[in-house]
Amino acid sequence: MKQFFFVWIASLVLSIPLPAQEIKILTYNILHGERADKPSTPNFPELANLLIQIQPEVIGLQEVDSMTGRSATLYGERFDFIRNLTRETGYKGYFGRAMEYDSGAYGEGLLVKKGAKYHTLNLPNPAGGEPRAMAWVRAELKTLEEFYFGSTHLCHEFEANRIAQLDSILSYADSLDRPAIWVGDLNFTPDSPEYQRIPEHWKEAGAMAGDLQNTYGTPETGARIDYIWYDSRKFELVEYKVLTHIKLSDHYPVWAVLRMKKEEE
Repeated sequence: MKQFFFVWIASLVLSIPLPAQEIKILTYNILHGERADKPSTPNFPELANLLIQIQPEVIGLQEVDSMTGRSATLYGERFDFIRNLTRETGYKGYFGRAMEYDSGAYGEGLLVKKGAKYHTLNLPNPAGGEPRAMAWVRAELKTLEEFYFGSTHLCHEFEANRIAQLDSILSYADSLDRPAIWVGDLNFTPDSPEYQRIPEHWKEAGAMAGDLQNTYGTPETGARIDYIWYDSRKFELVEYKVLTHIKLSDHYPVWAVLRMKKEEE
C-alpha cells in the first residue's frame, strides 16, 4: 500500500508542468582579449569576473584568439582564451575557428552551462576577404528543454559577403530540429539591406525592447551592430540591455533574457 502511495504521489508531481525557464544570453566582441581603453592590457580577468557575476546560460564571444603570437605578446604566453575561460568560470567552452592567424587561430567562442553537439559552420565569402564562421551548440536547460545557440562575426568589408553569410545562417538555423537563438557582431546597422532581408519570424531583441543604444564605439558616435536574434515562434523576450558601463573592449556586452514558449496541447 505504501509503495502504491509513493508511486501515486510521484506520478502527480511528474504530471505538473514545469514553469518555463528564463534563458539569460550574453554576446560580446572581446577585441582578441585586449582592452580598447588601455592598449596592451589584457581584459581576461575582468571578463571572467563579469561572467561569474551575471551567470548567463549561454555566451557568444567574437574576435577570439587561440594560441596566437598576438596573445603571447599580450598575455606573456600563447593563450587559449576559451580554454582559460572555462577553467576560470566553470562553463563548458568551444572555440570555432574562422581562420589561421599569427601562428594560431582566430574566430568565435561559446560558453554554456550544459551543451552538446558543438560544431562550426563555415560561412561563404564570395567577395573575398577574411574567412568567417559560426560556432553552434545544442544547449540544455535545467528543465531539460533544448535549443541551438550560435555565435558569429560577419564580414566587415563587403556587403555581398554579409548577405551571403546571413543567408547561410538563416537557412541553417531554420533547418535545425530544435528552436534557435543566434548572436554576434554582424557589422551591419538596422537600416541596412542585410537587416531588412531577415524573415519576419526572426526577432531582434533590441528592436523588440525599443532599446536602440549603440553597441560599438561610444554611445554618442558609435553604431548598433551587435545583436541577439531569436525565433519568435518559439521564444518571447523578457529583458534586453546594452551594458554600456562595461568597457573591456571597443564593443559593449549585449544582454537579453528569453523565455521558451510552451507547446500548445
